[in-house]
Amino acid sequence: RTSDPHHHSAMGSKGRVILGLLRSLAPQSTSVLTGPALGCAGWRCVASAAAASPATNLRGCGIVPLGHTDSDLSPTVCHIGLGRRRDLMLRQDLFLYTPELEKKSLADLFKGKRVMVVGFPGGRICTEQHIPGYVAMTDALIRKGVDTVLCITPDQPEAVQALLAAKPNLTNSKVKLVADPNGGFIRLLGLELGAAASQAGPKCQRFAGIVDNGVLLKVKVETSPASLKETDAESMCTLWECVYGLQTK
Repeated sequence: RTSDPHHHSAMGSKGRVILGLLRSLAPQSTSVLTGPALGCAGWRCVASAAAASPATNLRGCGIVPLGHTDSDLSPTVCHIGLGRRRDLMLRQDLFLYTPELEKKSLADLFKGKRVMVVGFPGGRICTEQHIPGYVAMTDALIRKGVDTVLCITPDQPEAVQALLAAKPNLTNSKVKLVADPNGGFIRLLGLELGAAASQAGPKCQRFAGIVDNGVLLKVKVETSPASLKETDAESMCTLWECVYGLQTK
């Protein structure tokens, strides 16, 4: 710091020159991240010209790099991107529970295995379509090298126990249901919906992913918990082939 007015004048001139150079190098077109005014689902990038046009329920939320103008930058997708290729087993404080009320660490469930993880929020779609689809394709999954299909729900283990008592066909030697009672694993993936435990409705997104020896490789998420278009057994088999090829056991 100095009280010399000539010093401040010189610094101000230099700053204006640098700012002018930066402006001349900056791209003339930018993109704006826009999304619904209420809620966070379904965010997309659109060109600034489109964002400037009259549109209800849209609001600008910042500048997006030009290389990502066609990217899905929804909070869900961004959370997944941060979590992918990360060793989930490093979270030694997280535990899931079997219907037999056994406490399992992530290392217990993932170490040395290729696991297809399926997140289900609960409801008829889960018990009549989503999980039964994996049970029906058990032989095909085994041939592709899947060691376990781990179906996870943010619910109490007693609730999973009661579900299997009513619908024992939802599990077999390869398809396992486990409970995430405090939602810690779901939050680790950034796929919670934020509803309080006392509130009705789904507590997590419907998702499915591939975990290899604890490392999350791929995740697919439905646009809403009521949808089943991306995370069904057949779609995940296709994704598995993209990761591991057509190798079979």
